[in-house]
This record gives sequence, structure tokens and C-alpha cells, in this order.
Amino acid sequence: MILLVEDEAIARHAFAQILRSHRHEVIEAADGVDALKLLDKYAVDLVITDLVMPGLDGFALVTRIRQKLPAVPIVIISGYTAQFAAPALNEATEFLPKPIDPPVLIATVQRLLAQSPKLYRRKQQSEVWHFCGTCSQWPGEDYVEQRHMPSTSEVCNECTVKWRTQPA
Repeated sequence: MILLVEDEAIARHAFAQILRSHRHEVIEAADGVDALKLLDKYAVDLVITDLVMPGLDGFALVTRIRQKLPAVPIVIISGYTAQFAAPALNEATEFLPKPIDPPVLIATVQRLLAQSPKLYRRKQQSEVWHFCGTCSQWPGEDYVEQRHMPSTSEVCNECTVKWRTQPA
């Protein structure tokens, strides 16, 4: 699942449509505060964020994501230069200038998702692991999260069904 954070509604919807047309599951946020709420609720494999936004800007959002989910790849999109974005860039962060070139966006997303292991989450007192962020039982609080799951672990049936029925 991709979290797309962009304060300009028209741009956000256009980027989301491009991603969805390539069969990516996308959730959208208009600012950093909304993005953090969605990160608590859903399993995110990739974040795409603008830098200049009202409230919690992209710089602060990237910092908070790195504290909470250090392995999640981030793509920063901005009308400003890469030098402006430099404080937020590291080995797990990419920069794409606006206007966004759709083939470059898709290629970047596909490359990063291919490198990113799936996120697994279970409730503290449970042995059942979930990996589908849209699962009705996805743990939103009091959970354990990791990128790899032991092969002997029990997996949620709902997550497995959703995974098996996804279009190829």
C-alpha cells in the first residue's frame, strides 16, 4: 500500500490515479497530520510526500516516519530543487521534481516496492500476524510490527484471502 501525501488536491488525485492505473493500492492524505493518522491505521509499503505543506510539513513528516518506520522507503516530490530537499534525503529516500513525469514515478515506485519487504503486524497478546492493511482486524494500537515473519507463525485468513484474490 502506498501513502500519498500532497496538499494540492488536484495534484494528489492525479498522482493517485496514475498509481492506481498501475494496480497500486493508494491511500491519500492532504497533510502530515493526516498522514501520521493513516500510518497508525494501515500497513504502508511506501510513502510519497510533498515537502511544502501547511501544518506538519514534509520535512517533519519524514523525520517522524523515520522514527516510527525506519525501513519504509520514501519518495519526496517537490517543485523545489533537490538541494532544498537535501535535509530530508538519505539512503531510503528518493527525490522526484515536479512536474512529475508519470513513467518516472511508476518506475521509481516499482523499483522501491520490489526492494521493500512486506510489513507484518500483530496485536501484543496475539500470535496471529496480519499483512493486509485493509484487513478488518488490522491492529491499530498496542501492536508488534516487523518486516519479516517466522515461517512457523500463524497468518490471518482474511489477509490471505485478500492477497490471493488481488488482480495479477
